Amino acid sequence: MSTIGPELISSDTALEQAAKRLATAESLAFDTEAASFHRYVDRVYLVQISSSSETVLVDPLAVSDMTPFGRLLEDPDIEAVFHDADYDLRTLDRDYGFRATRLFDTRVAAQLADEEGVGLAALLEKHFGVTLNKKYQRADWSLRPLTDEMIAYAASDTKYLIRLKNALTAKLENLGRYGWAAEEFARLEHVHWTASVDDEAFLRIKGARVLTPRQLAILREVHQWRDQTARALDRTPFRVVTNEVLLAIAKASPSEAGQLSSFKGFPRSGGARGWISEILAAIQRGTDLPAEQLPQTKKRQRRERDPAYEQRLDQLKELRNRRAVETGIDPGLLCPNGTLQAIARESADGPPVLAELPELRMWQREVLGDDNLATATYLPSKP
Repeated sequence: MSTIGPELISSDTALEQAAKRLATAESLAFDTEAASFHRYVDRVYLVQISSSSETVLVDPLAVSDMTPFGRLLEDPDIEAVFHDADYDLRTLDRDYGFRATRLFDTRVAAQLADEEGVGLAALLEKHFGVTLNKKYQRADWSLRPLTDEMIAYAASDTKYLIRLKNALTAKLENLGRYGWAAEEFARLEHVHWTASVDDEAFLRIKGARVLTPRQLAILREVHQWRDQTARALDRTPFRVVTNEVLLAIAKASPSEAGQLSSFKGFPRSGGARGWISEILAAIQRGTDLPAEQLPQTKKRQRRERDPAYEQRLDQLKELRNRRAVETGIDPGLLCPNGTLQAIARESADGPPVLAELPELRMWQREVLGDDNLATATYLPSKP
């Protein structure tokens, strides 16, 4: 357990000095704090690093060069320990281009070690009797200065991770499953950020698909207004206007300021009053859109039933569920339905080449058995 700190690093010199000290460690625990619940543009606002003897917090808003931190993360001689690493790795890649070279994820390890609770708070309570303060789970980490309570909270996320990693490693080795975890860790090392452009996000608002094409046009316009406003304010969109209000506006299509401001949930702040004319203009754009340009909801195409595929899938599920009971592994962890579906699809013209299925792990093949998988996907010819 770390005994020194936490030290809040707010200069390039301090980060370089800390990185030199930490570079001698065999394992380092990492975590990040963002502000996606509060800000339109998400980014890393705090980085936590713990060795077995100290914890440092790096303020990326004050440090101009995060390269020393990146060197620690990417050093093949240092085991990089995270809890639920996926999001952290994607944001670190997005903001800095940093990747973890030698990873250990305590959440993944806990799942494979049959831990009843795999959240960090549950694991620390069980193994060390440590109770985490959840007060700052959705804190706005972009705010400065950070309070002493926020600093203590952030430090607790990595302070015990190396001890937890050691406990879970011992349990995995005792179960003969460390190799399974290592395969999952290796896959996580290739996680990277992928940007996406979504022109149909307004269609995913609950209730949007029952709107008329004209109402959809209005919803699209007010949704676009909200997105632009949120971006300008660097505020999450729902903190500008909620989805429920956008949907109500699309349905009612108000044309006067009084009608608009009367909607339940419409923001009452002084700044929001300045938005009314902009929202009315967006409504008018949707109202004036030519009929041939109105958005349409796409009807989901029904797949024709494939009895042979369904039978193969049922047989695979039966195999998976049986092995889950025998090994005590949760069926969804042992082999998710999506992986079984991929196997069933690849089996249409004969036994699948399991090694070529990217969804299927080696450890899953080991538990399920290649011969068993081949048998489960075999359908006897009809006489």
